[in-house]
Amino acid sequence: MSKSADVFNFMDNLLPRADYVELAEPNELQRLYAGIGMPSLRAMELGGQSGVTYHEIRAANPLLGLVDPIRIRNRYVELREQALLGDADAFNDLGWFWLNGIRLKQNPALARRLFKISAVMGSAEALFNLAEQAFYGKGVEVNPSLAVDYYEQAFEAGIPCAAVALGGLYECGDEGIPADHGKAISWYKRGAAEQDSMACFSLGRLALDESSPEYDPALGLYWLQWAAMKGQVQATERLTDFYFYTFESPPDPEGLLFRFWRDLAVKQGSMRAMELSALDSAIFAARKSS
Repeated sequence: MSKSADVFNFMDNLLPRADYVELAEPNELQRLYAGIGMPSLRAMELGGQSGVTYHEIRAANPLLGLVDPIRIRNRYVELREQALLGDADAFNDLGWFWLNGIRLKQNPALARRLFKISAVMGSAEALFNLAEQAFYGKGVEVNPSLAVDYYEQAFEAGIPCAAVALGGLYECGDEGIPADHGKAISWYKRGAAEQDSMACFSLGRLALDESSPEYDPALGLYWLQWAAMKGQVQATERLTDFYFYTFESPPDPEGLLFRFWRDLAVKQGSMRAMELSALDSAIFAARKSS
């Protein structure tokens, strides 16, 4: 038997046939945490998520458990066939399904094997998924140091949002990883250089944090404004809050900047900004009388 035939048989035995795949309705906890990791575009299309970013997938993850089970089984058949032909993305997508319990009963151990195969075959998304699995401890022991290693590999392989994960790790610290805002800022900057909107927001937010040793208001406002104009509502809300508390004195004595960012946040769907807009007259009357 040839080496390629041996590999095919190994993969054929590793991936159960569609008739033997166990489907499951995700529980509330699974729906809440269903969005970790990164599928390829084909998996996103299955959930009606085509064209969205990783951060948008994470924000919408409760919806990912509601896909038609018939479509899941049909897509599984397609992905299995593609994996048997050596498609790295297919291995990654199958691993993502088993990692998250998206209609397929969770099997994080199998997911990890598939991610490793996919990563060896060149999938950057699989490297990111291995990092997520190590960070969140899904099917493995929590290992922040291993997560950092995989996140770094994923970023170098072309996954910009890995910089946000690394920045967050260094901003807050974790077991064996001391907090280091300098490193956090550096990673957020690398993500921002790749135009990742969450990296831009995180960079601006941390630079505008007066309690941080990396406090730099000019840098913070620049990146928050960049992210806000790209539609990142969290950045717009942070700018709204910043100018809400500073319009009594420079840089916004008349509240013009406050109103600009608040109104933009309203357009972007911010409930907090809507509340501030409804209280507009009362807010300014109180400020003038104080």
